[in-house]
Amino acid sequence: MGIRAKKAIGPLLFLLVLLVALLLATSVAFVARIGFLRSLDVLEAYWSSSGRRVERAKVGEQVTGHVVVHCRERFEGDIVLRIRVDIKFWVDKDIVTQSFHVALLSSASREFALDFKPAQASAGDINGYFIEVDFGFSLEKWTMPNSYPPRLMVTV
Repeated sequence: MGIRAKKAIGPLLFLLVLLVALLLATSVAFVARIGFLRSLDVLEAYWSSSGRRVERAKVGEQVTGHVVVHCRERFEGDIVLRIRVDIKFWVDKDIVTQSFHVALLSSASREFALDFKPAQASAGDINGYFIEVDFGFSLEKWTMPNSYPPRLMVTV
């Protein structure tokens, strides 16, 4: 190997190491963004009407869905809160959807609320209503447990 070849290897080796370091840094950032290292958890989800917690509501009554999230590590990003109608033997349907920006320090919690008025009673094809949280930074979703309560029953 000549002197010229040896001099050329140094800068190429440096560029190769730099490229590998950039790829690793980009991979870690991507993994964190898509949620493999998700730092938000849903602590609680519940319903309220007229300032009181409820398990039942009437058609047309103003109801608020509440979700409390907890941050294990500092987090900043968006979540999507959905109130959905639980339809028997069919695909559930979004009633209200809203995106929220979350900026929390480690070990902090924050409550999010979304208002709606149920248009259909829990009868026939409609079981009731539930809350879903889409962690916009990942493919993961949190869905209210499939029981009544905590899902909302609606009467006429």
